[in-house]
Amino acid sequence: MRLSRVLGSVLGPVAVAAGLVAVPAVAHADQPTINWGPCPEGVTEERAECGHVTVPKYYDAPDKGTIDVGFIRLKATGERKGSLFTNPGGPSGDAYAWVNNANWPDEIEQEFDIIGVQPRGLRDSGALNCSMTAATGNPLETLTKAGAVTRNNCEKNTPGYTDSLTTENTARDWEVVRQALGDERINIAGLSYGTFLGSTYATLFPQHTDKVVLDSGMNPDMAWNQIFASQQAGYENALHDFFNFVAKNDDTYHAGKTPLKAYERWSQIVAAEAGVRPTVLPPDAEIGDLPPGLEFAGQPGANIMTATGELRVQAEHLAGKASNPQGIQATSPTLQVTRDQVVPRPEAWDAMAKHIGGIEPLDFNAIEPQASEADQEAAIQSLVNTQSMQNIIMCNENTAPMDPTRIPAFLWSNYVTVDPFTLFNSMYASGVGCGGRAPITKPVQVSGAQLATKPLQIQSTGDPQTPYAFYRGLSDPMQSRVVTVHGPGHGHFAMGNQAVNQIVVDYLRTGEVHTADAPGFFDQPQAQEQPTQ
Repeated sequence: MRLSRVLGSVLGPVAVAAGLVAVPAVAHADQPTINWGPCPEGVTEERAECGHVTVPKYYDAPDKGTIDVGFIRLKATGERKGSLFTNPGGPSGDAYAWVNNANWPDEIEQEFDIIGVQPRGLRDSGALNCSMTAATGNPLETLTKAGAVTRNNCEKNTPGYTDSLTTENTARDWEVVRQALGDERINIAGLSYGTFLGSTYATLFPQHTDKVVLDSGMNPDMAWNQIFASQQAGYENALHDFFNFVAKNDDTYHAGKTPLKAYERWSQIVAAEAGVRPTVLPPDAEIGDLPPGLEFAGQPGANIMTATGELRVQAEHLAGKASNPQGIQATSPTLQVTRDQVVPRPEAWDAMAKHIGGIEPLDFNAIEPQASEADQEAAIQSLVNTQSMQNIIMCNENTAPMDPTRIPAFLWSNYVTVDPFTLFNSMYASGVGCGGRAPITKPVQVSGAQLATKPLQIQSTGDPQTPYAFYRGLSDPMQSRVVTVHGPGHGHFAMGNQAVNQIVVDYLRTGEVHTADAPGFFDQPQAQEQPTQ
């Protein structure tokens, strides 16, 4: 089964309300010029239109040159009510792919032009061109100055450009696109980092901002070291939620009657693919996990298993490494897909559960088809550019203090276990990710005080990437009306949660929010029917 089939599910239609006033775009003689042209690779939506506008590299120093920023537009299919500017997060999310692939509710497609402004530094929008070779032959310097090495590798081919990669400049790029399109005001729908970007625009240009949807709000005060620190527990908890789902539906998946048994079944698959077992923290043990003959130990015995679980998986990994020195857990496609695509996206849980249970194994070649050598090299270069862009913008405006006590976790996960559930988080939480590169700007202090309509903020209790405990870092300054989604997942609008879709549609139409709670993905009718025999 192809996982992309699950992630690309189409939402059913919802009735369209009448009686809304159209807001036409108005052309002005002095508005910026749009250079319309073909859309980049991967944009398959027939009605998609793509263009570029010319913007300064530095808005506070226009003499330093210009870049061409790209954007995509899906024009409203019915009576147009305005534009909806959107961003998928990152900071490195591709606006073209997001606008093209998101499951936009029918009402949104009918009533709004959907606009994705490609963030500067990414493909087709003043793209970085970063060297793929290390800037120094000294491994210690590369380790301790990762931020500086990344910047220097990109400055080689795009000199004088990397300091322009900031959230504020990207928000100002939005403003040029707004002017070029002739909209007096725009609506905003940001996901994850896109909530910070959208809030930055709304703070800088409240007079041109109508309604703002903040989906899975990012706490700006935690950018960026503390955000990654929070994601360590966030991802572990969400992974355990997935295994709870698998165990709860064991009659369907036959992959383990307890979360720990489901984890063990998953771990065996990872070990078969990679040659070593994974080291991510296992779920808590239950009485049903006790070995035969030890059931008398009850829950206290299970608690001992839980307390020693982390040491056990580390020891099992090292034992496997001793017998298979070439084994690297991160080479397991099951592990990588679980971390990157399954844990944040509950609509993909059914497919992975069937994979673990052996009912319908995932075809990883279908997800990542084999490419020619030239295509592989181009894909690697694109990945280097994208990851470098993300590192640069985070290091340019990093404000949260680092935690040196996390350096051992980074060294262990980077050089010994290569655990993707820990490596990336510990790299930034410890400060290693921006080593040798101090921030060059302070991000805009976001505020919703000047907005005529207060934002709608969607926040999930099971979110691994923007954990629920920290949502007020954005909702308080933006004066958001918060809707709590009771369930898993990072991102909900236009991603499969029909209850959230309707809340957003109603808000964009009326500016009103009539609830503080929404069901999670598995509490909706279409999701309850998902596990099948």
